[in-house]
Order: sequence, then structure tokens, then C-alpha cells
Amino acid sequence: MKNCLRGAGETDFLRPYGTELLESCIKPMIIHHPKGHTIPRLDPESLKTTMSFIKRIKDVVENEQ
Repeated sequence: MKNCLRGAGETDFLRPYGTELLESCIKPMIIHHPKGHTIPRLDPESLKTTMSFIKRIKDVVENEQ
């Protein structure tokens, strides 16, 4: 996997498996949050990370066409 966006919750019971999955990513982007296995509300920094990831994917798709 090249591009990955992962939410990493501090209390997520699946966190060890998600961390292992990141090893197969070349440029992972990680959003850390204090919750568990959930998609949290994004704070300004996490929103910036998410939007940067979306732009990266958009650029990849546009360059492939």
C-alpha cells in the first residue's frame, strides 16, 4: 500500500493491529486521538492532515489520467 490515512485512538483495542498494518504503507498519515475504536471529531490539526491526504490522493489520480 502506498497511501494510508489511519486514525489511531489511544484506547483502541485494535491499535496493535493498526500499527502493524502501517508497516505496509509507504507514506502513512496518522491522526492521533484520545478515544477508542471510533472516528473522532477532527480538531484543526487533524482536519489539516485529512485534507492533505485527500489532496495527495487527488493529485495521484489526476496524474494517472
